[in-house]
Amino acid sequence: MLRQLVLSRQDWLYSKLAEKTRLHRPRREREFVTGEGFFSAGRSYRLLLTEGQAEEEALTLKGGRFQLHRAEASRGRELFIQWYSGHLSTWAEEQLIRLASRLRIQPSSVRVADLGQRWGSCGTGQAVALHWRVALLPRRMAEYVLVHELVHLEHHHHRQAFWDRLGVMVPDYAERKSWLALHGAEFDL
Repeated sequence: MLRQLVLSRQDWLYSKLAEKTRLHRPRREREFVTGEGFFSAGRSYRLLLTEGQAEEEALTLKGGRFQLHRAEASRGRELFIQWYSGHLSTWAEEQLIRLASRLRIQPSSVRVADLGQRWGSCGTGQAVALHWRVALLPRRMAEYVLVHELVHLEHHHHRQAFWDRLGVMVPDYAERKSWLALHGAEFDL
């Protein structure tokens, strides 16, 4: 009986173990210096500190490099989080338009926030939230996180009906879920 229970909850158990592993990985301290690498949509871009003008954006991705005003380097983490949040919001809205015909329930909103150790959440009032770190992930993985939360609008659990519906929307969800559990911690500031 116990064996049967464990086998029936195997996916859940493995995902919880992966989360615990991710929780204990120390975050490396960023220096925000020229040459340091930062992810966006799964690709690594080198940082270039520039002598920017006051009217220019303090952080941009231009010419295959992140460019940060040297005078703003002490606010680097904050500026990157703002940049990631803005770009992730735009991407998520585009994805909702693309997925609209396949969704049974439309979200009331999609917001980007710091969700601690969660990639996403589905809250009351059909609201979906994504962690700003989703912007760092390869787009296939970001799509998995978004669709996972969108399916929660219909199924507020992780029972078989949830996974069946997710499988219709993202047929290779198990592969993406495993990849995220193994590599997700690498995509941080």
